[in-house]
Amino acid sequence: MKTMNNNQENRNNQVSQALLRSAAVVVSVVLLSFTVSAQGLWKQLLTYNSFGKMAMLMVSEAQAAEEPATADASAFNFEQATDDALDVESWMTDDTYFGAFNHFFEVAADEPLELEEWMTNGACFANRIVCEKDEDLKLEAWMTDDYYWAF
Repeated sequence: MKTMNNNQENRNNQVSQALLRSAAVVVSVVLLSFTVSAQGLWKQLLTYNSFGKMAMLMVSEAQAAEEPATADASAFNFEQATDDALDVESWMTDDTYFGAFNHFFEVAADEPLELEEWMTNGACFANRIVCEKDEDLKLEAWMTDDYYWAF
């Protein structure tokens, strides 16, 4: 008798667990459906399939047949947008507001350079060019050795 009660309790526990799991799945599907419908996904899914396209085409053709052709032209009215002219006010030109930045706009003028006698004397420059001639470089053995340059 005790064994039969244990088996029956196990079956009852298994059935209740299965019912709880299936109820949890149903509740989650319902909540997911509410969430998706709130975002309008169902409407998008139905709109972007082939049946939805055919239905949308049929509706748009029926509406086009009922409405006159000039209705689309008068639906939009384009106007040129213009702004009012801006006025210069006194505070805009007041140095107390913008005086710190006036030195950025000043044009810097250098004094003209003066030519001195030594700058035009060819003797000052001719000898230095001859004296500053570099010595010829000597070729050393390591410069042509393949050990250093072979890859």
